[in-house]
Amino acid sequence: MGRHLVVLALLAIFAPANAFADWYILLPKKPLPKREVTKLPKLKVAPKKVKPKPYSVEVKKIIAPAFSVPLFGEGKLCSRELLGKTVVIFFVDGLFTPFTERLVSALERLNLKGTTFIVVSVNDADFAQVYQFKRLMGVKRVVVSADSYVYKLFKERVKNLSVPSVVVIDKYGFIRFFSPNLEKVPLERATAQLQEIVRSLQKV
Repeated sequence: MGRHLVVLALLAIFAPANAFADWYILLPKKPLPKREVTKLPKLKVAPKKVKPKPYSVEVKKIIAPAFSVPLFGEGKLCSRELLGKTVVIFFVDGLFTPFTERLVSALERLNLKGTTFIVVSVNDADFAQVYQFKRLMGVKRVVVSADSYVYKLFKERVKNLSVPSVVVIDKYGFIRFFSPNLEKVPLERATAQLQEIVRSLQKV
């Protein structure tokens, strides 16, 4: 019962009423194996008048898998390099599609410090097109890649993950939110909700 109350509290804080069907807050149904449980830093004692956020006192969450995203001609971006930052990973079914092009353009306009945006095509054949896509789209802030294996790693942790979808990882390396219904939601609404979620996690 307590777990359900935590989930409801989180939904009330982070998502508008019309977004409940789109975003999911992740809490494991079963305890994680001891080797996968990482202790969060101890929280500073807040003033009595300020109640701690529900997500600040959760003990167990789903740990993001260790992953590396191949970069065209620039090596790889590894998950260990991203600790301390909020990471938002979008999984798409192709680069040169209307959805992906609109998505990347929208992400390029977002100004969220301490956040890394990664767009990964699950079509491995797209890897040869990464450089061309970045050049034609004028991509500077967003990391773009193609790797079906990265998607497979996250799918093992989040069974309901689909394509296209988005996963939000906090600065401690835990998966906190995901949404598998990107194409069903207006892009403007999805990015607005995403900004609220990211800014909330950055306050921890």
